[in-house]
Amino acid sequence: MSNVSPKHALCILHLEDSPTDRELVEELFRVDGLACQFRPVETRVNFEAALAQGGFDVILSDYSLPGFDGMTALALAQQRRPQVPFIFISGVMGEERAIESLKNGATDYVLKQRIERLIPSVRRALREVVEREQLRETETRLRQSEEQLRQITENVGDWILVFNADGRCTYANPACLAACEVPPGGPCPDFWSHLDGDHAASVRDEFSLAVRTGNVRRVEFRLRTGATHRSIESQINLVCDDKGARTGVILVCRDITERRHAEEQLRAQAAVLDKATDAIIVCGPEEEIIYWNRSAERLYGWTANEARGRSLHTLLHPAPPPQLAEACHAVQQRGEWLGELRQSAKDGSAVVVQSRWTLFRDDAGRPQSLLVVNTDARNLQLNEAQFLRAQQAASLAALADALARDLRAAVEPVLLASQMLRVRTQADAPRWPDSPDAHPRRVADLMQQVEALARPARAQRMELAVGSILDEVGRQLRQAVPPGIAVTISAPEDLWAVAGDPDALRQAVMNLCVNGREAMPNGGRIEVIAENLALKDGDLRLRGGGRPGMHVVITVADSGCGIPPENLERIFTPFFTTKDHGQTVGVGLTAVQAIARAHGGFVTVDSEVGHGSRFRIHLPATSGTPAPEKAQARRSFPRGNGECILLVDDEVGFREITQVTLEKYGYRVITASDGSEGITLYMRHRQEIQLVLTDIVMPVMDGAALIRSLHKMGAPVRFLAVSGLVEREKVMVATAAPGVHVEFLAKPFVTEKLLSLVREVLQRPAPVAS
Repeated sequence: MSNVSPKHALCILHLEDSPTDRELVEELFRVDGLACQFRPVETRVNFEAALAQGGFDVILSDYSLPGFDGMTALALAQQRRPQVPFIFISGVMGEERAIESLKNGATDYVLKQRIERLIPSVRRALREVVEREQLRETETRLRQSEEQLRQITENVGDWILVFNADGRCTYANPACLAACEVPPGGPCPDFWSHLDGDHAASVRDEFSLAVRTGNVRRVEFRLRTGATHRSIESQINLVCDDKGARTGVILVCRDITERRHAEEQLRAQAAVLDKATDAIIVCGPEEEIIYWNRSAERLYGWTANEARGRSLHTLLHPAPPPQLAEACHAVQQRGEWLGELRQSAKDGSAVVVQSRWTLFRDDAGRPQSLLVVNTDARNLQLNEAQFLRAQQAASLAALADALARDLRAAVEPVLLASQMLRVRTQADAPRWPDSPDAHPRRVADLMQQVEALARPARAQRMELAVGSILDEVGRQLRQAVPPGIAVTISAPEDLWAVAGDPDALRQAVMNLCVNGREAMPNGGRIEVIAENLALKDGDLRLRGGGRPGMHVVITVADSGCGIPPENLERIFTPFFTTKDHGQTVGVGLTAVQAIARAHGGFVTVDSEVGHGSRFRIHLPATSGTPAPEKAQARRSFPRGNGECILLVDDEVGFREITQVTLEKYGYRVITASDGSEGITLYMRHRQEIQLVLTDIVMPVMDGAALIRSLHKMGAPVRFLAVSGLVEREKVMVATAAPGVHVEFLAKPFVTEKLLSLVREVLQRPAPVAS
């Protein structure tokens, strides 16, 4: 029996002249436990009055009534309350009459001899009412959606054309018809005949490529409309049916004739402007750099190709000065501004300029371009040295952040691919002396060190056995140093436990060891010693920034050349190095200090020229007991069971490698290049997709917007977000919504972590569709 039941007590209009039969029916409902309220009527007058009043969910009617028959009652009900189920209860109703009643609108009929069928019949009738209502709501929403789409296509300024599989235009929106001089409601224009010269062939090739590969294509071409030639920027998208078959193409075009004309004018004037001694910059309406003359290249260090397309204020003001906001406000209000600005060059040095801004507007009064003329005024400043130091610190942080992002984007596909290579070659080369992902991992470590300069370091919290970490560092170091350098690792068995991130701590110790190795080109020794130390209040060693209490001290000592006294105070400064240009980045010791502080500790150093250096990392101990030694877990690669994953990432290399990895381990993968395409593919495969694995930072629609949109749609799907540019906390805030649980994985990641987290998320119960 169906478990469908109304949300309120069921109200039944019961047309029956026999009290005995009426009581029998009521008793049947009470025994079944279906909460209901009966409204009994016996005559036509009472029945019509009840129909007029309404408020009931189902009508039960005898077929034979004195002076009033059931078919008449059915006709009255169909006139007044056609949406209410009507069920006959009769002991004399034959098959022909039953069929006739169903044709006239009755929902069902139940013989009194088989009265036990009544309750299932009522439940089925109520369920059908709900289903019909849901169908009507769906049809209403579909009509509303179609109307919204019609209004969008008819009012948008871009041209929208739809082509069938043969390349014939089947739809053109009003903007396109007007541009092609076709009256409203007229036939679709012959698109191909409007293309200039060889552009028709190239656009057809792009159409064919889009249909063949399934990828979105972007193409620029020239188009004739009457005597006018227009420059068009377009995007080619596929049209697919409900089975995924490609049935046509949508072409979205934008007229960029004026923009191209403006760019040509700028190029024509470039030769003259390049002769000027001032830095001349022209920006578009979104502050994007359109023109950057030779003097700007000399003043700031960026070439025109490097600067073009970037935001002027982001490029020159990593730490915006107060005058910048005033300048932006003034130029919007008055159309011009003159004043002094402090900016940053490509190498991080400070640039002080006398800046003149002029805003140009189009005929409608909208901002069109901004002309900026900057004159180098650094020689006029009295306190230049102090300003240079402050500005350099800010620009170094920005450079570190940008470098870390570029490194991360470069290393992600390499690291994943190298891990796949390791997996595929394990059977053939079980004694491979070095993991193929060792060098990409080293790049990832360097990326984390550089990124630590621009973002606050944060340590994971887990109990660590420092001795095991130092043993691993020792094994790696002995393979990396030349034979002339002796390596000694020493840690007592009763070494206290510390809380933190094992990878970060391993990185800090290795950085110090590498520095020691580079300080001994002719050989020597490196000693790594761990010991317990209780520091009391007032201890001079606490001047390094620590707190009293139990500590584990890791000492890294070398017998190298030592550090001159004048450099000791600068060795932790970002990018400071005494080595030749190009030999080192100069972030190793800065990263060591950042890692120690993230663990609540501090770093001290003793060094003397000619007698080596001794660095000590002081880490707070969690207790006065040793940490338990943990056996190294063997790498495992959890496999899927054919689950379907929607992978959304704008980086082609990362997307392809991740797809190969997941498919190798038993998953089916559907890929999208941005959130908008992800929603389209989800709607097409919503019955299959169980997990959405999405990058956070993407063009068009980012990952957070994708997650929020799918949640609003009531998608019963799990979410796994990945990012190398956005931190976990920011992802959680951006995707926060009732009922949304988003797991996060930071890029770059190893194959084991990806597969384990995917398996873990898929094993959780799927959200309930809303």
